[in-house]
Order: sequence, then C-alpha cells, then structure tokens
Amino acid sequence: MESESRANMVRSAAALISERGASGTSFSDVLADSGAPRGSIYHHFPEGKRQLTLEAMDLTAGRVVAYLRSGTGTTPREVLDHFVAIWRLVVVASNGTKGCAIAGVAVDADESAASLIAAARDIFRSWSTLLAEQLRNVGVPAPRARSVAVTALAAMEGALILCRTESDVAPLDLVVDELRTLVR
Repeated sequence: MESESRANMVRSAAALISERGASGTSFSDVLADSGAPRGSIYHHFPEGKRQLTLEAMDLTAGRVVAYLRSGTGTTPREVLDHFVAIWRLVVVASNGTKGCAIAGVAVDADESAASLIAAARDIFRSWSTLLAEQLRNVGVPAPRARSVAVTALAAMEGALILCRTESDVAPLDLVVDELRTLVR
C-alpha cells in the first residue's frame, strides 16, 4: 500500500508537470490528484519537491524509452511516425492541454535547479540517441540520423507548445508533415 501511494504521487506529479510545468505543480496539487494522505509527501520524498520532480522525470523518461523501443519500423518514415505517435497520444488524450513533463521542468528550472536541468538534458539526449540509433538501423547514415533525431525531438517539443496554445492537434500535424520530408 505504501509503495502504491508513492507511485501514485510520482504519476500525478508527472501528469501535472506536463500540464502546468514544474513551478505550477505544488505538493498540494500532487496530493489532491493522487489521493495520498498529506503526511505521506515528506515520508516518501524527504528531499522535497526536487526529489519528487526527478522521480516524475525518470518515470516519464522510462515510459518514452519503452515506447520507442517497442517500435518495429522498417523504414525511416515508419521509425519517425512511431516516434511522433507518442506525442500525438499526449495531445489527443488531453485535448491539447498537456505537453512533455521533461520540457515542463526544463523551461521552469532556474539556476538553483542545476540537477533538474542536468536530468532534462540527459533524458533529451537519451531520446534523441535512441531515435538516431533506430534511424541508422533502417539505413539512415549516422550523421544524418543524429541530425534528424535532434530535429525531430526539438520539433515535437515545439509542436506540443503550439498544440497547447491552440488546444488542437493541427500544429503537430503540420510539423510531422515537414519532418517526413527529412527522411524521404
């Protein structure tokens, strides 16, 4: 039961950060969303909000990596389409209100949050490295695969912001159409 409460708090934090950003997500918000008792936050996260945020980032990162590894694309376009599909799910499921929890931390973090910025950097690098590897595996030359992967990640993060401001998936669709031209 205790670990379930903790896991619920981490899931709630990840979801709330993807919607509100790190600074817009309080312990009270996480408790209300997860249904955890008030005293449990410092019991489970004695290092405070930074610890909870890092764990929410780890959860998000792990989910994205697992999703990316589940891809079975045999062409560059199929690999790219699989990568894009996870972001489409986020936008559609939230009616455009959620983005990426990692970006929600990276954009909010100030100079006092160096460990959060470092974690975001490492996560983004792991995603682009994995995507580049998958693109290489289907025939995209290594330097090109790296460039396409970083471009795709940056484009998706930007598209999520535009989808949020538009409350619509249309910006993502436009970005995806352009990204596909990179792997023709």
